[in-house]
Amino acid sequence: MNLRITCIQSDVIARDPEANRRHLDEMLENVENTDVIVFSETFTTGFPADPNIFAEEIDGVTMQWMRKKAEEKNCAVCGTIILKMNGFYNSFIWMEPDGKYYIYNKRHLFTMGGEVGLNPGEERITIEWKGWRIRPFVCYDLRFPVWDRNSVKDGKFEYDVAIFTAEWPKKKSEVWNTLLRARAIENQAFVVGVNRVGIDDSNIDYKGESMVLNVKGRIVEQALAGESVFTAELSEFELEAFRQYFVVAKDWD
Repeated sequence: MNLRITCIQSDVIARDPEANRRHLDEMLENVENTDVIVFSETFTTGFPADPNIFAEEIDGVTMQWMRKKAEEKNCAVCGTIILKMNGFYNSFIWMEPDGKYYIYNKRHLFTMGGEVGLNPGEERITIEWKGWRIRPFVCYDLRFPVWDRNSVKDGKFEYDVAIFTAEWPKKKSEVWNTLLRARAIENQAFVVGVNRVGIDDSNIDYKGESMVLNVKGRIVEQALAGESVFTAELSEFELEAFRQYFVVAKDWD
């Protein structure tokens, strides 16, 4: 079956989780008939955020809010928040309607951008959803192709969709566009990149340019300028047909 993914390209109010959740409530009002909703990185606080102040416990306010949204929309909901669990992490939360969740902790911390006081994640995860294999990544992970690498085991690709949730500045938008396409092409997978917009409290401008790319690195759907909500439908037939036609995986190192 095909997979419908809705991307929420929002502005983020710095250090105000409650206001950001309210704003996302408004942006989600007309979203329906989707399988996955994706928010940007640190969508409740902006980036970076002091973990000593803004870290939440597992099943804290934001995770409970995500569960409510997942139940209301009858789909999975995902994005990153700062979590406290034997240390602090920038954690990608995948929340399903029944309350089942998965956590991926960001591996590559952007210390030069002020992301300090956090622990790097140690493990990649693969989520099975609606017959698709989905692998989450966070922002700076996009620059590290070895970590993002797909592979084939027992005749099956480890993942079909890579999700990159991000706060990627406008001045580096060419890099964002280039690397998203590269990750799709080299891994023979759909790639979802969801970025924020607006100007943060450090006067850093974010252009957004959220997009969904197919296995050839071509745009399936992309955001409009400014805040945007869009849904892309991922074709299972297109994915499998291209993998069988261009069997590059058998030559991977």
